[in-house]
Amino acid sequence: MGPTGNKEKRRYYAPARQAAAERTREGVLIAAKRTFEERGWQGATVPLIARRAGVSHQTVEAVFGTKAALLQAVVDYSIRGDTSAVRMPQRQVVADMEAAPTAASMLDLHALQVRSISERSAAIAWTVEHAASNDGRVAQLWRTMTENRRYGVSWATRTLLGKPDADRSLDTEWVETVFWLALDWGTYRTLTQEYEMSPAAFEHWLRGYYRRTLRA
Repeated sequence: MGPTGNKEKRRYYAPARQAAAERTREGVLIAAKRTFEERGWQGATVPLIARRAGVSHQTVEAVFGTKAALLQAVVDYSIRGDTSAVRMPQRQVVADMEAAPTAASMLDLHALQVRSISERSAAIAWTVEHAASNDGRVAQLWRTMTENRRYGVSWATRTLLGKPDADRSLDTEWVETVFWLALDWGTYRTLTQEYEMSPAAFEHWLRGYYRRTLRA
């Protein structure tokens, strides 16, 4: 008993329960990602997503709240590649690019990262982009995704031009244009779907594109 006569609150740590909750969350995200990509924003209902995930729709609502919040979580999951709350700028892959000793090594790492993110998120990005014109909540998500790409372009440009061997004749605006094209999900979709490149071939193309246009 405490001095006021109230029992002190005790905190319990249940790793097994926490791990089970995390597995449930990821299972819902995987089911939601597939459903949004297949059926679009309107066709991907919460009951359908819940059924595919093997949980009740009440569970989905308890974990994610609204359908719009679930879509936001799916986008984050697709871009990050896991359920961690660590944002991309704080991740090791970004630190590795910042620490890369040369422009060429930084660009090779960047090409690999663009391929990895695009492979996971190009389809869900298409869903968001095409639903944005009909739903204000999705439109806000698309604006956020676009602003995040803008940040990615700016960061990549600063990082590249900060390398000791970067070509000093490169114009900042030109470099940003190159990265905008690379980070556009439409570029990945066009080359992998229409031109039938494999993800590995896309990465190989992107490395060559960087080296030719950025003279690294």
